Amino acid sequence: MSAPVSTPEDLRRVVDAIMVGFAQVPDDGWARPAHGLAWDCRDTAAHLVDDFASYAMNLSSREVHLDGYIPFVDPPQWQPTTPPNLLWPDPARGTAAIVRCVDATGGLLVAVTATAPPGHLGYHPAGSSDAAGFAAMGIVEGAAHAWDVLTAHGLDFSIDDDICVRVLNRLFPGSTRTGDGWHDFLTATHRTEANRAPHWRWDSTVRDTYGD
Repeated sequence: MSAPVSTPEDLRRVVDAIMVGFAQVPDDGWARPAHGLAWDCRDTAAHLVDDFASYAMNLSSREVHLDGYIPFVDPPQWQPTTPPNLLWPDPARGTAAIVRCVDATGGLLVAVTATAPPGHLGYHPAGSSDAAGFAAMGIVEGAAHAWDVLTAHGLDFSIDDDICVRVLNRLFPGSTRTGDGWHDFLTATHRTEANRAPHWRWDSTVRDTYGD
């Protein structure tokens, strides 16, 4: 029997945790460099917001498109370090705007993954994926980058071990399993002192079985 994989309920729990964590960042704290990244905290938060929305739109189409992301034109970068994003939290409105954007786009991805028909696929360069895959990808991008932001501010952040295990089952075949789900998540996303690196990859393809 296939191992359990990520669910919309898992994603909702993670989005809620991100909102609680980000609400602790002061308005003037978003220009601080994110932990271990070339981006600042605002760029990092904007990136995860953009991922939530992009994943939702890739899966929400009635027709299946597996040839690339939705063909929107990215707006100009608002600062030189900024990643190419479609959506931007208003920098003039501080922490409250970022938390609201996380809530809105995270909620959109929760809704889409909860209602996508069985077997419906959306595009991702690491493998076209189903609802469980997009829920897992949202969890990874959200939790990993929330950790980058909150670690930079000396704030603790983690997600529950059961959610981590389902993410690893779905996206990281063959990943290290130690019984500490959060540590294994950080290892898979190259966020430990032993393996910190900017480039890592998951496998979001639909497979016959999931797990280690």
